Amino acid sequence: MYRETQVSNYVLAVLAALALVLLSLPLSAPVRAFKAAAVYLLHPAAFYGAKGEQRLAQVPPRLASLLRADLENVQLQAQLRETLWQKSELDGLRAENHRLAQALGLRTPSGHTPLWADVMERDPLHWYNSIMVTAGSDQGVTLNAPVFGDQDGTLVAIGRVAEVRPDASLVLLMTDELSSVAAYLSTSAVEGLIQGQGGPRLRMNYLPADVVLSTGDLVFTSPTSATFPGEILLGRVTAVNPHDPFLTFQSVEVRPAADAAALNHVMILLAAGPGRPAAAPAPPKAQKPPPSPEAR
Repeated sequence: MYRETQVSNYVLAVLAALALVLLSLPLSAPVRAFKAAAVYLLHPAAFYGAKGEQRLAQVPPRLASLLRADLENVQLQAQLRETLWQKSELDGLRAENHRLAQALGLRTPSGHTPLWADVMERDPLHWYNSIMVTAGSDQGVTLNAPVFGDQDGTLVAIGRVAEVRPDASLVLLMTDELSSVAAYLSTSAVEGLIQGQGGPRLRMNYLPADVVLSTGDLVFTSPTSATFPGEILLGRVTAVNPHDPFLTFQSVEVRPAADAAALNHVMILLAAGPGRPAAAPAPPKAQKPPPSPEAR
């Protein structure tokens, strides 16, 4: 016990002497660097935040790079722990969503792979009808594959693949008159059919006649859609059309969430197993030759 006390006293005396020496030395660059390194080893939390860069400015470049690497390692480990928690939560939500979809009898998508492509061509005469993108059958694109765009960090539906070439595809936009997709209103949760009008606006038809509709309501793809996955933003209601007494449904005007003509990149959702060629048709069964006259 007495020996341990003596050792602790010696250590305290050495540290005190070292502190006095450091205080008495002029604040030259090597002394500042040594002080910063010693402080980091004893109390690294002081380097987190905005003042940490000021402290590292007094350290030699190689030592500063090592300290920054250690700081980044600590921060990345914290982000990794947070990401693992988010992944665990996401896996739970996916399992719950799959269970509920099966209970409701809804179609659940199998494996899908996103493929980003550049917009390479727009036809001025068909501005609201189609665009050409730089991805085709060589990349696994198939007919009727859903196509999305990025609008302020939100994935929105813009159309589907209508023609596939080896290295390019023609995307039929939602605003084309031949486009339609099952959708629902976010507030009332009633479903209808979004149809293109050949212009900058969409129309949502077949809404129940007894539902109160209002502008500003968001429109999402329905889980019952045969082409698009559910819960993808389509647009926002801009006007409620006057009710026609000869019709049993209402309709609203919808502004698309993204102007497809202003997009430079799109995302195509590929089915499971992208890049695999379509299965060749089975060869016709060989027919028996007719009996020869000699065999009759």
